[in-house]
Amino acid sequence: MKNTYAIITGGSSGIGYAYAEEWARKGYNILIVSNREDLNAEAQNRLQPQFPEQRILTRYQDLTADNAAQELFDYCESENLIVEVLVNNAGMFYFGAAVDKPMALSHKMTMLHCTTPADLCVLFGQKMKERGCGYILNASSITAYMGFPTIAVYQASKSYLLKFSKGLHHELSHYGVKVCCVCPGAVDTDLYNLPVKMRKRFRAIGIMLGPEQIAKRGVRATLHGRKVKIPGPINYFFLLMCFLLPGFVVDMVKKKFV
Repeated sequence: MKNTYAIITGGSSGIGYAYAEEWARKGYNILIVSNREDLNAEAQNRLQPQFPEQRILTRYQDLTADNAAQELFDYCESENLIVEVLVNNAGMFYFGAAVDKPMALSHKMTMLHCTTPADLCVLFGQKMKERGCGYILNASSITAYMGFPTIAVYQASKSYLLKFSKGLHHELSHYGVKVCCVCPGAVDTDLYNLPVKMRKRFRAIGIMLGPEQIAKRGVRATLHGRKVKIPGPINYFFLLMCFLLPGFVVDMVKKKFV
């Protein structure tokens, strides 16, 4: 694995950092890609002492930009990095009615959650297929199964990633390439802008999982060839409730928050 890398987009903090740490434990060199140079440097400084025998690289890049996937792929090719693991984890989130938000914000989200990850899967997936080995982990969300107000663009983009991953799983499984889509529920990160006390309370009762818990279960599921992984048994209960929830209750939520 001297020149074998795991790419983690959005790997400088939160679940992405936990994924970087977990794949490093498996013996891979790490390439963290995000649009936060300060957090990139911080993540590198934290990881390198833990894994002195491996290379911990970072790359500053805006993955919502046009042609972002091709630029990242070309960089890896120019540096002769053998990418055996691709983790599409970079994401963004906001509450609010889609029609009340700037259209540019929705466009950024679909680029980050749909276009760039799909392009990266194709570009690096072709190389993995040629080599006969590789792992692709796409970070979706339990909201991919839902249809609720205030998160319309987010859940739709995550649904795209889920369905794309399922199809890709079957397309590449016979070539030694394993594709897994991880769909966590609430995670204890800064993504939701919740108060710290509330996050601690939710984590204590199991509604929220920690980033390291998501990463361990996601990596294990990917290595075992799972197609989809929903971490945390409580999330299956939430899924069932969502499917059974009457439409008028959803409308009540909409009237209150939209």
